[in-house]
Amino acid sequence: MTGIIANQAVIMLLLIMVGILAYRLKIVSREGGRQLSAVVLEIVTPVIVVHAYMDVKYSSELMINLLWTFALAAVSYILTISVAILLLRNKEGRETAIERFSAIYSNCGFMGIPLASALFGAQGVLYVTAFLTVFFFFSWTHGIMLLTGKSDMKVLLKVLRSPTIIAIAIGLVFYFTQLRLPSVITDTMNFIADLNTPLAMIASGVSVAQANILEALKNPRVYLVSFVKLLILPLITLIMCLFCGFISEEVRIVVLILVSAPSAAMCTLQCQKLGLCDTYASQIFAMTTILSVGTLPIMVKLFTFLLEMVG
Repeated sequence: MTGIIANQAVIMLLLIMVGILAYRLKIVSREGGRQLSAVVLEIVTPVIVVHAYMDVKYSSELMINLLWTFALAAVSYILTISVAILLLRNKEGRETAIERFSAIYSNCGFMGIPLASALFGAQGVLYVTAFLTVFFFFSWTHGIMLLTGKSDMKVLLKVLRSPTIIAIAIGLVFYFTQLRLPSVITDTMNFIADLNTPLAMIASGVSVAQANILEALKNPRVYLVSFVKLLILPLITLIMCLFCGFISEEVRIVVLILVSAPSAAMCTLQCQKLGLCDTYASQIFAMTTILSVGTLPIMVKLFTFLLEMVG
């Protein structure tokens, strides 16, 4: 399992490098990178979600696992928000809101779906969709309030209107009714779903290329945020998962992977929209994306090793 994750991580890194190269050679512009991200988020990911629900047979065991994924995701966010507040202290002159957002919220859609799919197939993708539902809820409520410093529950409407949430609702209909579409449609969906990993990673590479890596290397705060994001918070989630032996191992591994993923690209996009320091957000995104290629497999390896010791 660790070998699969390590192999996928290397593939993702190579695809990210393709994105960096495409940006440096001016094949893809800054706006082009945003458009690639939009294609992934608003077309490819929803198609993957619907297809995943169509691709598995209904079972009570799977439904229980989905519910446990919701629960673990919610608890993990409560824990990570609390720990991020303790470790990333607010101080004048610091971009504390950006640091906390980057530490708490992961690039779980881009990184999680290909990894979960490689490990557990369609069922793994289903668990990711459950986690993503919780991610969207927290990131569009707590996350936006954190960045803006304002409480506005109207953002919940944006969550409900997001393509991924709509796709989850459609997918659940197919899952419970076990309806089947004509093969010409499902084959088309397969082709679109196959675009996820290359497009998502190339788009991430374009974002990384826009960050000033040399400046990031000189900033100790970037290392601190990366340390909290990639090691401390995943370790806390790992301990939580170890004590949840009554939950499927697959569910716990998927949740650990998603928490261990690098910082969400959403932070940079929201900073651009809100007029905040998007350069700093992109530096954290770039650093955590590169470092996660090594830290993510280590987290899963440590978890499986401790499971064997406990078991």
